[in-house]
Amino acid sequence: MKFAEKIIWACLLTLVIVFSIGETYILLQNHHQLLQNTIQQNLLSYELESYHLQTNLSQNIYSIRNDQQKIINQATYYLEQFYQLSQKQSSYALNDKNKILFSNMNHEYHSFISIKNNQKYYFQTYHDKHLMFMTKDVRLGEDIYYLTACYDISYCYKERNRQVQSFLLTSFCMFILAFIILKFVAYYMTQSIHKLNKVSQRIAQGEYDVRTHISSQDEIGELSQNFDKMAEINELTIQKLKESVVQKEEFMGSFSHEIKTPMTAILGFADLLRTCDCDEKTRQKAAQYIYTEAKRLESLSYALMELLSMGDYQAKLQFISLQNVFSQLKEYYHGKTKDNKVIFDTREINVLSHQDLLFILLRNLIDNAMKASQKNQDIQVKTKLNHSKIIIYVIDQGIGMTLEDTQKVTEAFYMADKSRARSQGGAGLGLAIVKRICDLHQTELCIESELNKGTIISFELEASYE
Repeated sequence: MKFAEKIIWACLLTLVIVFSIGETYILLQNHHQLLQNTIQQNLLSYELESYHLQTNLSQNIYSIRNDQQKIINQATYYLEQFYQLSQKQSSYALNDKNKILFSNMNHEYHSFISIKNNQKYYFQTYHDKHLMFMTKDVRLGEDIYYLTACYDISYCYKERNRQVQSFLLTSFCMFILAFIILKFVAYYMTQSIHKLNKVSQRIAQGEYDVRTHISSQDEIGELSQNFDKMAEINELTIQKLKESVVQKEEFMGSFSHEIKTPMTAILGFADLLRTCDCDEKTRQKAAQYIYTEAKRLESLSYALMELLSMGDYQAKLQFISLQNVFSQLKEYYHGKTKDNKVIFDTREINVLSHQDLLFILLRNLIDNAMKASQKNQDIQVKTKLNHSKIIIYVIDQGIGMTLEDTQKVTEAFYMADKSRARSQGGAGLGLAIVKRICDLHQTELCIESELNKGTIISFELEASYE
């Protein structure tokens, strides 16, 4: 059963139960009130009639003396008048303890006549009629007789049945009308749910960019907003996964290519040395090629391990001395930079970082700057305060890069000048490692470069003077 149908039947069931209870109570109250009013009216009529009967007989008692038959005849006359005045809605019987002396009742009712002095009235049902009987002793002359009045109160029950029929007919019409109204209301209320359902189906089919855009202020609107946020996050996650798959495929392709080139050279020259009787000059040249390509493979393996180790690395950042990192770098490059000098800023300041990661970051930036620089071109490592931050620059005056190169240079194995990078043992992983470390520091890597004029690479860290 659909949700709209559940709403409709739940509301209708509630209406049926509540309305039925209310109407039943009202019908019972109306019937009880009508019955009580009829009983009181019949009691009053009976008292008046018995009083008139005794009064009229007492006025004529001297004319008829003690002749009981005449008294009964006179009483019969008055009872007939009462019967005519009531338009035959009530009937009477006069009896003594032994037999019925007079009756204008239906003969079938005689069995219901009983002498009950302790009971004002009693009810009997005959076929589809409801009868009310009242018996009272009356003194006629010297004897006591019993006057029984029978009132037909069937109209009270007919009125109750009429009200029940009206209630059922009215209820049926109301429930039909309520069903139609509820159907439209339920359809309107569940439009948002239908839309959510359709959007979820489209997302399941791969349309990750669709949204519900339901702006109602109720719980469904809130659900829709949360659903859209969830869909947006899922879309971003799927997009990242797709990009990750593409990057991994490109990474593996580039990695295979980078390994294939030196391995081909090593195998070729090794096979030359193994199979040919070479002169000393050729042998030295082959050995030099093997050594150079092996060093490049070594450099590639170290850089690759460094990059992979960053994948699941969780850096615990703390304030460290920037000068200590610069001192480590000076010691690292001591004796290794005959053609180029590295000039460090002398600013004393603490930065929020990880000492080993910051060392690797700056080392890779300086290595790239050296590979891009000509002889006797200096590399500068400068700092600049920016409120509570410090910007660290690595500046060279080398060959520079195009705008397209600056946008791709942080990708693994990408090299702006492939022949120059390979001749210097590069593998295109240096800036990929730098980018990963910057991500761990939650900072951006900025690259400004121009062909044949040099490159400026900078990043920002939180600073402290304490």
